[in-house]
Amino acid sequence: MNTKRIAWRWAERDFGFRFQQGKGKQAADYYQAILAGEFYHVPASQRKLTKAQLEELAKQAKAPTAPTVVVNPWNNYADKDFQVITAMNHELCLNWAGCLSPEEIKSRETNGVNRAKEFIADLATREEPVPITLDLIRQVHREMFAEIYPWAGEWRTVNLHKGDGPTKWPMPVYGWEPVFKEFERDVLSLTPFINDDAEAVCRFAAKFMGEYLAIHPFREGNGRSAFVLSDLILLQNGLVPLDTYNRTRDRDRYYAACEQAREMGNHQPLGDLVIEWEGEAQKNFEARLAEEK
Repeated sequence: MNTKRIAWRWAERDFGFRFQQGKGKQAADYYQAILAGEFYHVPASQRKLTKAQLEELAKQAKAPTAPTVVVNPWNNYADKDFQVITAMNHELCLNWAGCLSPEEIKSRETNGVNRAKEFIADLATREEPVPITLDLIRQVHREMFAEIYPWAGEWRTVNLHKGDGPTKWPMPVYGWEPVFKEFERDVLSLTPFINDDAEAVCRFAAKFMGEYLAIHPFREGNGRSAFVLSDLILLQNGLVPLDTYNRTRDRDRYYAACEQAREMGNHQPLGDLVIEWEGEAQKNFEARLAEEK
């Protein structure tokens, strides 16, 4: 993988644009495909970028004399809120640079999550505990994904579902305002949550996670942002942040606990998991300290 090219693509936020050919109605924009010498074209009527952006980018590179054109991988292109790429047996969201590589996206997302964790850790050091607000939630999501996705930090505008399973998150019938008002009243208003009882802290973190995941406010990254935001609750109470849960060992329990919270308002199963994960994270933290001595 050409890392310099990848870095440039992200820095320019060009959705993978490479060159233009043709004029008028015959004009087409060519975007980078998976291999270096391959491109796919988008008709002028379906351009991803504004005319001004395209003119500027077109000045930076000449069209190859005989480009290899491959099948356009974009699906649902006409729907600006649900643009996905089908490539290498994966569906990837619209992203800066038009990335078609799952590995590349995963690497960028991991960097973003780590950046968000650092942001939260810094907030936790403030003398006056910081509450979790809707603005902070959006800011954390931007920390995670602003270098990857154009909709980072924006409330979703599409229905969601998880794989082929029955779990679905439709758009709120009456819009986001009443949903967020209830979330602020029942959960966010209780932050910063400071308590000497570690179990009580873990159970509140679970309540936050359960209600947050029931809403699923973003197009992607709801689970990861839920964990990152929960770390603020734990850190503000002198607890260690959660390690990423063992997806093989705990996945079914985690999903079932989230469903209990979403369908029944029962946060106990998720609270039990958070208490368990916090105990493991504490042991891992102490083991690392011992190794450093």
